[in-house]
Amino acid sequence: MSLLLAPDQVDLYPPGTADERGWTRPGTTAAWSGQGNLQLAAGQSDPRSEVGGGTGMFGPARLESGALFLPPDAQPADGMTAQVRGHRWVLTNTRLVIDPVGGGLDCWVASIARDDSTDYG
Repeated sequence: MSLLLAPDQVDLYPPGTADERGWTRPGTTAAWSGQGNLQLAAGQSDPRSEVGGGTGMFGPARLESGALFLPPDAQPADGMTAQVRGHRWVLTNTRLVIDPVGGGLDCWVASIARDDSTDYG
């Protein structure tokens, strides 16, 4: 199986266990490793400290986002994290896209967002 986009090394981590407050942390053992493709979008930027976490017009909080494409054997799911390009990305809206002509180009795609609080190493 191959993706038609330039490859990135991807490590997928399932959600971890809940802490004493019930907050689920990312897992620490990869469930899948292989080639995928991270396509970044413009993301969001917010200068407001009371809502977005920024510190004014020249210090906005920035949330990178985009899409992650993976081969069928990756089996991603919402709530997983992916280690790509040195950062952790949270997966949501995960779905399998079937090649409509049956040419073997099926792939998974997930919306991703990066948050510095998910960078664990």
